[in-house]
Amino acid sequence: MTFSTFWRPATGGRLALAAGLLLGGAAAAQAQALNYNTFGATNVAGAYTDLGTNGSVIATTNTDDANSAAQDIGFSFSYNGAAFTQFVLNTNGLMRLGSAAPSSAAATSPNGQTPEIGPVNSTDPADVNLLMPFNFDLISGTSPAEYRVAITGTSPNRICTIQWKNVADKAVADVAGGATILPIQYTNFSFQVKLYETTNNIEFVYNAPTVGATSARKNVVVGIKGSGNAAGQNVLAAKASSDAWTTTTFLSGPQVDSNTGVAHNVRSVAPPDAGRTYRFLQAVPNDAAAFQILTLGKLPRTALPHAVQAVIINPGTTSLSNVAVTLTVTGANSFTNTQTITSIPVGEGALATFTLPTTFVAGDNVLTVTVPVDGNNANNSVSTRQTVTNNGVFSYVPSDLTNTSTGSFGAVNNAAGTGSAGAVFAAAFTTVTGGTVTSVRVFLTDPFSVGRSVQGVVLNATGALVGGSTPYTITASDINTYKTFSIVTPPTVAANGVFQAGLSQAAYTYSAAAPRYFPVGGQSESGIRTNTFLYYTAPTAGGTPMDLAGNRFMIEASLLNALGTNSPVLARSLSLYPNPSASGIFTLDVQGAKASAGLSVDVADQLGRHVYSGQARDNFANMVNLSSLAPGIYYLTVRNGSEFFTSKLSINR
Repeated sequence: MTFSTFWRPATGGRLALAAGLLLGGAAAAQAQALNYNTFGATNVAGAYTDLGTNGSVIATTNTDDANSAAQDIGFSFSYNGAAFTQFVLNTNGLMRLGSAAPSSAAATSPNGQTPEIGPVNSTDPADVNLLMPFNFDLISGTSPAEYRVAITGTSPNRICTIQWKNVADKAVADVAGGATILPIQYTNFSFQVKLYETTNNIEFVYNAPTVGATSARKNVVVGIKGSGNAAGQNVLAAKASSDAWTTTTFLSGPQVDSNTGVAHNVRSVAPPDAGRTYRFLQAVPNDAAAFQILTLGKLPRTALPHAVQAVIINPGTTSLSNVAVTLTVTGANSFTNTQTITSIPVGEGALATFTLPTTFVAGDNVLTVTVPVDGNNANNSVSTRQTVTNNGVFSYVPSDLTNTSTGSFGAVNNAAGTGSAGAVFAAAFTTVTGGTVTSVRVFLTDPFSVGRSVQGVVLNATGALVGGSTPYTITASDINTYKTFSIVTPPTVAANGVFQAGLSQAAYTYSAAAPRYFPVGGQSESGIRTNTFLYYTAPTAGGTPMDLAGNRFMIEASLLNALGTNSPVLARSLSLYPNPSASGIFTLDVQGAKASAGLSVDVADQLGRHVYSGQARDNFANMVNLSSLAPGIYYLTVRNGSEFFTSKLSINR
């Protein structure tokens, strides 16, 4: 049996440093030759200003598969190690810098969902130095198509604007020999390329189009290309067809098929907003970029101290040394620490590691990583949000992105043609304090998953299945929401131990009506966090997983602290009565806890969900009012600084 996994077409697809810059290894040959990279590409709101009658019309023999004669830029534009004063426009949403035309008058993929056979992957010597604002088989729209160029401003700050006006994406077959014809999505569309003198920056600016009546996915090529299709030789824009253009992200490398999301997929229901701008900044000599923060989005206090890693990359043109990296925590907690990275070669990255202290209290934090002022200050800072909790909930998803899924996953037994039975997508967590894993919470996505049978599962550090929920059949109301799976027999995790929480899916037969996607929601991140997001074909007795670094799983795990790890000091000073309680009102008597400040009191249910939070005084009989809770078993945790005590309590009406 041959298994494979893939990322469902999503915002940006899989983002990894391997796509452009490497971490601690030799950079790919000619990785910086283009002198533009993904870290200098941004997606911003702007304004669209039609050229009107300004400048001059660019003549072409027709409006379907034609190249223009060489046109003047109006100044010298530096790109891919050369200076250009001219360009050739192609009617199919592409232009080549220089006086020569691309290899073909079509200069595009002949089919609507096969961008990989277009100009990005072409090895023809003529298909170089390409700017592709909307590369597809285009024709005249509902109004006559026009192509125009205008040079504005004064030296040395002139702007050359090249405009495609009133074009439409042609109705074409989905794939070679395909019977499905994809109708026109944008019946009248205008967009521009702007070239900036001196800075050599590039902008693609789009107007809001008139859309067609029928919605169908088309894979458009958007981006810039230098001399080849290797990582570092291009910058490509990527988005899912139904996602807003505001979600577009950038990557580098060969153009591949749509299953990886490495295409700028469009459809009529998600057109660009007027003025949507993709900006490509030329690399500068001294540039340290704060790229990403690797931490937990939900961090239980029992997982402190906790290591936070900052990914710092060098997208510039000179090697960096002694880069000071500062982590600042604000919000419920305050913390600042600076680490120094001794060296970051061109085109590579490095990690700065910080340790959050055990003194953090529960609450919401903002973690910000900064590097010193340099040649490009636009990328000197990166932030993420994190919630520190008194309960034992673990999650890698940033707390402000809790409900934001950018795709789902594919898992398929290619030989048999059925969905992989028993396969698991799992996230690995490390806990400082031991306990039992009581539940797994998963963001379920993909409407084609309705009717499938799934289970929440717990694996040990080696991938062996050690716990699971009862089987559950996904309903339509579960899609794009979290589902909590209670573990029938919660397994124990030792202090400073590793466990994995995941979702298992029963076998099913897939078809065009029921595709092969796994219902776990995901988000994109750099590919640095290895051995964290894993795929198993059948982990019932352990096994070697596929490492899906670069894809953040939307999986949470609840760890109930083991009673054996309770503080003996607190254990002697606390008494709880009556227990069980018929009313749900308890007295927590604290005597001699030596608490310099108030003690925190938290209650969790058997699924590990936080249901009560309060404070208690030392040398005082404190009331804990749980009268609003349903009858059942709960767990009360009292904390005094880094010490805690957990006790079982019962409401028995």
